Amino acid sequence: MKPFTVTLLRHGDTPLSGRLIGQRSDPPPTAAAQVQLAATLAQLHARQPITRLAASPLLRCRAPAEAFAARHNVALTLDANLAEIDFGDWDAADPLTLPADWSARCQDPASGPPGGERIVDFRGRCARAWAHHCAGLGGQDGEHLLLLSHGGVISALLAEAMTMPWPLARRVAVARGGWLRLSCYPPEPAWLLALEGADA
Repeated sequence: MKPFTVTLLRHGDTPLSGRLIGQRSDPPPTAAAQVQLAATLAQLHARQPITRLAASPLLRCRAPAEAFAARHNVALTLDANLAEIDFGDWDAADPLTLPADWSARCQDPASGPPGGERIVDFRGRCARAWAHHCAGLGGQDGEHLLLLSHGGVISALLAEAMTMPWPLARRVAVARGGWLRLSCYPPEPAWLLALEGADA
């Protein structure tokens, strides 16, 4: 087994940025976000070639992933388990209009958004995605998995990869268009190598 790299990349801005955008809203990336993410993906690929690529099927992730995959001839897997949490009745809501405990309900494993996905179920499918996409890695030098997804999913993947408590993982903020890089050497928890915001 050899160590491998995983990059968790968050999608860029959409016309609904600032609202709770889950699975039910599917806005496209803005034109500026599409350009910015294309540049970020190219830079990450130049730094260490991406050997495995997977993305959420929601348009804000799928569109830049498909563009990159076509340009660089990298196979792309779209995985529904990498989609953002289902915010249910809160989907597309302005957080300022929600109950004061909305954030706490999105950290309680037994709770979740009304009419949406329980946190325990959301974290479970993110853990399955992590295991699936990391499977078979570590056999060669220089393997680099990139997962293009959402803020909530990145928190869940980080908790899984680093065996980090969920409330602590939620406090690692990855800006829209930003990314973090992990060094993985299973069965040990991953090491955080870098965390960067979006390029200006």
